[in-house]
Amino acid sequence: MEAMQEATSVVIIGAGVAGLTLATFLQSSGVACVVLERRHRAYIEVRQRAGVVEARGVRMFERWRLADKLLGGPVAQAIDYRVNGTSRIFKTVGDDGSEGRFCTQQMLVGNLLREHIDLGGGDVRFGVGDISIHNEEDCRPKVGYSDSTGPHEILCDYIVGCDGNRGVSRSSIPEGVLRKFSYEFGYAWLAALVEAPVTGQPIMGVSDHGFVAQLPRGPSRSRYYLQCALNEGPEDWPDERIWNEIRLRLCDDTIPNAAVHDKDFVPLRSVVYAPMQYRNLFLAGDAAHLVPPTGAKGMNLALYDVDVLAQALTGAVHHRDKTGLERYSDTVLPHIWRYQEFSVWMTETMHDAGDATRHGAFRQMIARARLDTLFQSSTAMQLHGEYQRGTF
Repeated sequence: MEAMQEATSVVIIGAGVAGLTLATFLQSSGVACVVLERRHRAYIEVRQRAGVVEARGVRMFERWRLADKLLGGPVAQAIDYRVNGTSRIFKTVGDDGSEGRFCTQQMLVGNLLREHIDLGGGDVRFGVGDISIHNEEDCRPKVGYSDSTGPHEILCDYIVGCDGNRGVSRSSIPEGVLRKFSYEFGYAWLAALVEAPVTGQPIMGVSDHGFVAQLPRGPSRSRYYLQCALNEGPEDWPDERIWNEIRLRLCDDTIPNAAVHDKDFVPLRSVVYAPMQYRNLFLAGDAAHLVPPTGAKGMNLALYDVDVLAQALTGAVHHRDKTGLERYSDTVLPHIWRYQEFSVWMTETMHDAGDATRHGAFRQMIARARLDTLFQSSTAMQLHGEYQRGTF
C-alpha cells in the first residue's frame, strides 16, 4: 500500500513529559508539529513515573505562561533524610513558598495532554508503529509510521527524539557519530508501588541494612525504593520481605504491611550521549541522557532540554535563524554534566552511608560524615538546596 503523505514543521517522537512539553511550547509559538507515540493515550495517562518539577522548571513554565495551567498550587517541599532512624528535615524551597509549586510527572503528563490536545487541538497520534526516520544529508527529513489506516509519511524540517533510552530516534543515528559516556553504580533498586500514602515528608533513608526511600504517588499510594543486588529481581522480593526490609531500614517496627501493586527492578546508572543532534534530528530527555533517580533530576533535565530546543526551533522556523539549533548540544550539555555530578554524589553518598558490605566501613563513615556536614554547614546546605531547587 502506498504511504499517505503530509508535511509539517516539526515531528516529535514520544509523548512523555519531554515530547508533550515541547509540543505545547511550539504550539504556543505558532510552530506546526505532530507528535507520534507508540502507546495509547490511556496507558500514558496512568503510567506511574517518578519525579517532581523543581523551581527552575516552575520558572520555565511561568516564562511560557503555562505554570497556572500545568502545575499544582503552592506546596512546601521538604525531604526527611533518615540515618539509622534519626530524621533531619531538609527544606527545598523558601519559607515564603515562592518556589513551592510542584506536581508529579504523572500529573504533569495529564495536564499537558489536556492543555495540548483537549483544549489546544494539538496533533498527537497514539498507537502508531513501524516508526522510521529519514535524515539524509541535503534531503528534507521524513518520518514514516503505520497505524490502523495504513502507512504514512510526514515530510518535515526538523525531528525531535523524545522517545526514551530504547527508542528509535537515537538508534537511527549512524554508528560512530555519538559518544557514549556511562557509569554503572553496581547496585539496583527494587521499586514497589504500595497502597500506603506518605504521611509526612518524602523519605530518603539509610541504615546499616541499606538504602530505602518513600515517595508519593497520589493521595493513597506511594513508591518505596529498596537497594538490592544486581543479580536480584522482583521474584526475589515477596511482599513480606519488602515490608520487613522497609521496617528494618527505617528503624521503625510500627510500619504496617499494605497491598503491593507492582514491583520493578531498576539498575542504577548514569549515561550521556554527545552530541545531542545529528543533521536535522535532535535528542531530548532520556533519549540523550540518564541519571539515577536518587537526585530527582531526570524529568527536570528533560524540561531544560525542551525549553532550549523550543526557543531554537521557534527561531529557525519563524526567523530562519538556526544559531540556536546549531548550538543546542553545546548549550545543554554543561547543565547536564552539572546535574550528573550532583546525582552521582547524592547516589554514592546515600548508598555508601548505609550497608557497608560493598565499599567497607571506612567509606560508610566518610559518607555519614558528608551527611553530617550537609546538615551542619550553612554553606553546604545552601549549595545542596540550590541543586535541589534547580537554581545552580
